[in-house]
Amino acid sequence: MPPPDLPRVVLVGFNKCGTRSLARLFQGAGHRALHHKHRRPLRRSQTAARIIRDNLAAGRKALAGIEDYTFYCDLIHATQTDYYEGNTAFREILRDYPGTILLLNLRDREAWIASRLLHGHGEFARRAMTALGLPDQAALIARWRADWDAQIAALRAELADRPDQLIIFDLDNDPIETLVAALPAYGLDAADWGDTGRSRGRKMSAPLAWAKRAWARVRPRSAR
Repeated sequence: MPPPDLPRVVLVGFNKCGTRSLARLFQGAGHRALHHKHRRPLRRSQTAARIIRDNLAAGRKALAGIEDYTFYCDLIHATQTDYYEGNTAFREILRDYPGTILLLNLRDREAWIASRLLHGHGEFARRAMTALGLPDQAALIARWRADWDAQIAALRAELADRPDQLIIFDLDNDPIETLVAALPAYGLDAADWGDTGRSRGRKMSAPLAWAKRAWARVRPRSAR
């Protein structure tokens, strides 16, 4: 469980928006952070989004089985047959855990889409198109734009009378100190912040680039 009297913090923006760096920020302060997958010793890992979806379908609390974390992020489940954005379950999370703080991580929307298209050397986008039954990349981009706009609008509307439970952090424009100051009880340290996982513009040899693309296509994906 989170430390006594310290609410959970759930990232309700999307993946490819600093999620790994944000998880490291909380881990640096000694908090348990669930980034994308719930790792289980000697058992198959599960995406947090899949756990949330299955919990809600079964009538359980949204975070049943993963309640002992303080910070949750990268809530996406995408396989060839399933696609679920767990951040859209924020209403159910607030219902089940009323004190939860929602953290909306933002960046330029079009840059986010470009980053998603490149994720896993394009494998993430291919899986998303297949699972969503979309005919081409243009349809996928339109879907992601609509999802982005709808999520922000829904959060603002839902939390209009509870502004203290919604923190907005713009990675392009807000210094990390603003987020640290917005969560004083968590003991976050700006020194733990970094662009973890950033690969844009990184150069690598042609053989290594080929190997990474090939592995992205064939590596096992969790269907759970």
